[in-house]
Amino acid sequence: LVKLFAIDPEGQKREVVGLAGQTLLRALTNSGLIDPDSHRLEEIDACSAECEVNIAQEWLEKLPPRTYDEEYVLVRNSRGRILNKHSRLGCQVVLTPQLQGMVVAVPEAKPWDIP
Repeated sequence: LVKLFAIDPEGQKREVVGLAGQTLLRALTNSGLIDPDSHRLEEIDACSAECEVNIAQEWLEKLPPRTYDEEYVLVRNSRGRILNKHSRLGCQVVLTPQLQGMVVAVPEAKPWDIP
């Protein structure tokens, strides 16, 4: 088990439990923080950045760097805003025991993501 903390869009800190080897997206979806219908596939080719999260500074260095594909999806979906260095796709972050205690922020849904 990997326990981490998520700051929800209202600013509340919530404990999230995932499994090592599972994606951050799956853990956040299972905890009700990301709508499962907004991101059906965990493959980068199908990603449209609805699972974008912000990783706390002290945890960034414990993650592998963004891949070219992840960077491309984040930039493509930035809609003209400046891309935050803390932004990661939850579908591309794999939980490991070293991420125990990690803090992530789940941003408010963007207007174009709301049905």
